[in-house]
Amino acid sequence: MPKRTFNRLDDDKKERVMRAAIEEFLARGYEAAKIETIAQTAGVAKGSLYQYFDDKKDLFLYSVTWAIEYFMKSIDRQTPLKDMDVYDYFLSSGRERYELMKREPLLAAFSLDVASGKYNSLTREINSEYKRIGEEYELRLIANGKRRGTVRDDLDDKTLLLFFQGVTEKFTGEIMAKAEGFKSDPTEEQLCGMENLMKSMVSLLKQGMGR
Repeated sequence: MPKRTFNRLDDDKKERVMRAAIEEFLARGYEAAKIETIAQTAGVAKGSLYQYFDDKKDLFLYSVTWAIEYFMKSIDRQTPLKDMDVYDYFLSSGRERYELMKREPLLAAFSLDVASGKYNSLTREINSEYKRIGEEYELRLIANGKRRGTVRDDLDDKTLLLFFQGVTEKFTGEIMAKAEGFKSDPTEEQLCGMENLMKSMVSLLKQGMGR
């Protein structure tokens, strides 16, 4: 995780450093990535990066976190998390999410590489971070649903989370594979196909979790 010196930077400089790091890790992989190149691309001194992070591994793992949270924050700006439950999360702004992936090809490509296990020397740490961030987010969605009366309250949140993850894992993988396989901008038929797959997933969730 970043040091206090990084957290004190303004948002523009933080983003510049993180995008430079992600660009280098995506292009060269973790082992071959060079701190010097990241610093040069970001427009900071090499020594400054060691004031921001303990080492290259620390910078890489935070790059994974930063990319995930960037997409989550962007989605929240479209439909704020406080207003969403587990069903809204998948049904709202589906096309906007695809547009976001198109607008951010660097972050999308990096996230897909991470999810596919390309950085296998760090797989355990990456999976742990993915799980931590994902579960925090999903538990908040479940809590929102209970508060709104759309999610059953006779089961505890952890049990509901297990069901939620079991249903969504394969569907999400299938949707990502379809999006990755588009040779160019998807047709209206392809977009509708993805939306219908999403609706089927939500239907299953409602059967198991809904009130």
